[in-house]
Amino acid sequence: MAKSDPNLRKQERYIAAYRFDEAVRSETGSRLIGVDEAGRGPLAGPVVAAAVILPEGWADAPFYDSKQLSARARESAYDLIVAGATAYGIGVVDPNFIDQYNILQATYEAMRQAVAQVSPQPQDLLLVDGTSIPGLMTPQRRMIRGDSISQVIAAASILAKVHRDRLMTQLAKQFPEFGFERHMGYGTPAHLNALSAHGPCAIHRLTFAPVRDRVGHVAADARAEREDNWGVSSTKACATSRHPRDPRQEVGLDAERWVVERLVKAGWRLREQRFRVVIGEVDAIFEDGDVLVFLEVRARTRLAEIGQMSADDALLLAAESVDARKRDRLGRLAGWYVAKHGLWQRDVRFDVVAVAWAEDEALRQMEHYRAAF
Repeated sequence: MAKSDPNLRKQERYIAAYRFDEAVRSETGSRLIGVDEAGRGPLAGPVVAAAVILPEGWADAPFYDSKQLSARARESAYDLIVAGATAYGIGVVDPNFIDQYNILQATYEAMRQAVAQVSPQPQDLLLVDGTSIPGLMTPQRRMIRGDSISQVIAAASILAKVHRDRLMTQLAKQFPEFGFERHMGYGTPAHLNALSAHGPCAIHRLTFAPVRDRVGHVAADARAEREDNWGVSSTKACATSRHPRDPRQEVGLDAERWVVERLVKAGWRLREQRFRVVIGEVDAIFEDGDVLVFLEVRARTRLAEIGQMSADDALLLAAESVDARKRDRLGRLAGWYVAKHGLWQRDVRFDVVAVAWAEDEALRQMEHYRAAF
């Protein structure tokens, strides 16, 4: 018996999906809007949904379940849909929303965003893959495995999948240690190993168990880093503790406030002070023109008046305390801030200010290292 042609089988699937939609249109008299999502399962990145209306007559268009298509076939189909669809919309919901409301609610929100972009009319009918979308007045049909049955749902699955993959490939440049361009945020062994080595980054979903399990160890590392024999900054977490701060912590906080005040008086634009997330804190974030400046203040008590340390020695020790580990953490904190505020197009710089601290302000000295690393 001769083997069947795989290309012919694919063509039959495409035509069957088109005919299904034609039958629904004949039954309801409605214009169909296909809705699907991509990215519910990954440990990082947004969830993306798409809604699409296709013109009639695309019987042989190569639209099928995006997971069953090769990357090249998906890209080709994506371009065809974008160029020829009657209308389409794409909704993107970030990891912060996912952590706050859960992945199901984030998926619904992405779908609502996508549907809103195609301006549904009363005669429209939503064909939704696997679920129904709360909060919409438009009639809906929930389709189990809809992306392999309906052409418009298949088209939506392709739009959502390709759009999300492209986003993750862009984000991979911001967080190269995780290799997002290879696994798109899914929990592969390589991704889990990177999580263990580096802790979560700005686009990880902190409420997902494999990430959550690693947050505790990263937060513990961040706390340990704050414990410094010379009272460097990054001790702000202690400010909300029920226990009083010790003098070393006070030096770090006072030095930071002093430096920020001096920079603001000199004309620097302060965006945020003491930006804090689970993996640590940034002392201050400034804008220098179009450049985001992430500032680390490091202080050493001078005590020159009793001969214990010269100003030069205090400055040197403060500057040298920004080791590779601290530089890596500051880089990841910058990633969190950029992701939170959608500032992907902004240039970023890391400055360090070393302070030789003394209670007498006239004896204090500071050294500002621009683009320190």
